Amino acid sequence: MPRTATRRRALAAALACAAMLSACTGNSDDGTAGTGVSATPVVAADAADTTAASAVGAAATASLDASAAGAAARSKAFVGAALQSANAYAKTLPGRTAAEKADAELATTGVKVLALSRAGDAPAQILAQTTLKKTGAAVLVLLVGGQSGAPFKAAAVTPMLPDAKLDALDPTSDGSAAIADGKGLSAKPDDVVKAFAASVKYPDPTATKVLADDPLSEQLRQSARAQSQALNNQGAFTQEHEPKGVIGGLRLKDGNGAIVFAHLVRSDAIAMRTPVKLTPAKDLTLLTGIKQITTEANLTSNEIVAIVIPASGQARIVAASDQLVAGSGR
Repeated sequence: MPRTATRRRALAAALACAAMLSACTGNSDDGTAGTGVSATPVVAADAADTTAASAVGAAATASLDASAAGAAARSKAFVGAALQSANAYAKTLPGRTAAEKADAELATTGVKVLALSRAGDAPAQILAQTTLKKTGAAVLVLLVGGQSGAPFKAAAVTPMLPDAKLDALDPTSDGSAAIADGKGLSAKPDDVVKAFAASVKYPDPTATKVLADDPLSEQLRQSARAQSQALNNQGAFTQEHEPKGVIGGLRLKDGNGAIVFAHLVRSDAIAMRTPVKLTPAKDLTLLTGIKQITTEANLTSNEIVAIVIPASGQARIVAASDQLVAGSGR
């Protein structure tokens, strides 16, 4: 189900106009202490692998089920923006080829637990890694649990960016500290997400020194320019990325920073100066029923990014996904 945020589609063949890239943190200590602190993970380390494998397997299976039973299964396997994205993706399944479905399928074997939150922190979190079944590309999965032992659900499913690396986290036997108020990080998580959003808006992106250069941001800017240019002065294209908050995240080992998962909503808008006939990409048609656009279109996509924020220096995006979830046009 997860589509990397670097895969985008044009709205129409001749005038490729519309972008188609197809929260709490913890409340305990600030996580700045080094290792050696006695702590208890939210799930026993010897049971975490089974718990994560079960949750990832449920998400992977539900993602590819377009039936009513699939909808019920997704409500048990996903939460928040990840659930909205999974449901939207499922609506497009009838129009996808077997190869397209295979490209997005998650592996359900070889799931690895990278980190566990500590008992008492909310929400309870498991950071796991799986792969795309076809290519073996790494995918980060943030699982969150409710109160009173509620099952863990996928709150983020984010393929890693090319050449991205995740720093070491505390051993699962100890658990990893919560992000809390962001103390000890080079920048507050909310500020980093806002900087990212401003740096990729179109037109007039705002340069930032908070974030290191990454292939996602550059691709977003290039794609927005290309879509605007494709209009050949017949219309205007704009793109906004609205931060919706931090989904979760955990501190890195030895106080070296944190990995943060955040949700943004991207809005792509096209306004034609004179009416034309545009054929939407099939995702938009399957999701909304829109078969032709003549004057304007507005698309809404969920973006989930995983950002490593160090103790000092620039933050960097290490994983991301996006999914078209709504659209309108006339």
